[in-house]
Amino acid sequence: MSKSLVWPDGKKFALCLTHDVDRVHKSWWHCAYYFAETRSAYHLKSLFTKGKDRSYWNFETIMAIEEKHDVRSTFFFLNETKKLEFTNFETYKLALGNYALNDPQIVGIIRKLSEGGWEIGVHGSYDSYKNKELLAREKKELEMILGKPVKGIRQHYLRLETPDTWKIQQEIGFKYDASFGFRDKVEFRDGKFLPFKPIGWDFVVIPLAMMDGPLFDSSMNIGESWLKCEKMISFAEKTGAILTILWHNNRFNDYEYPGQMRIYERIIEESKKRNAWIATGAEIWNWCKNGS
Repeated sequence: MSKSLVWPDGKKFALCLTHDVDRVHKSWWHCAYYFAETRSAYHLKSLFTKGKDRSYWNFETIMAIEEKHDVRSTFFFLNETKKLEFTNFETYKLALGNYALNDPQIVGIIRKLSEGGWEIGVHGSYDSYKNKELLAREKKELEMILGKPVKGIRQHYLRLETPDTWKIQQEIGFKYDASFGFRDKVEFRDGKFLPFKPIGWDFVVIPLAMMDGPLFDSSMNIGESWLKCEKMISFAEKTGAILTILWHNNRFNDYEYPGQMRIYERIIEESKKRNAWIATGAEIWNWCKNGS
């Protein structure tokens, strides 16, 4: 990919909206794990709350926000099959509290999103970044639900071995990867602020610039988080970059994450004011392949 990119219709930069669907509700295990990790009394208290206060089923909320602004996003759905190892504490958060991809409610929302113009991608499970057979199975199972090919992937926890993971992804038919970014900071990894093609003309890496976790660091208030968003938007506008953002579906629970849903909407509003092209990952890939 060249050092500059001409976006569609004379747009100054691109905003790619994405969501990783790790959990659809806050389970007892989820509460207990984060209490043990952070010693936050909030997480212990949330064990005893019910209903919407522990719900991460925020798909209709996300759809309503994006419909309001006439934009669409990409949802990456997880099919985690990691086995619990009783002597390995790290496996507890990976193996417990997951949803089943073939659950009728999950199948229903995947199809509803797809029919409404949202893109559905694979959120590659924890070990799939180095396991071609496992990742191919996850892709196939999601495609059976959708009834059409899946183009995009983001690896769980952004786990990558470059370029080996990209080669695996390309070999089983993915067109783009959206895992190239940081879990602990808001910035462009290795200075990559445009899509790039590391292993061939047909496979594109869409860099991730901004994820909700580090953006809403506990040391910052919501105003400081927004200033960081404005800084990233201004950089994208100035350079013609692609600003890919990741907002997990749980962050649209305003009870648990107050103000974060509104920041997401403000990013869309501010980017539209500044003449951004707002697109899904598949639309970005298609433009890089055919229109740039």
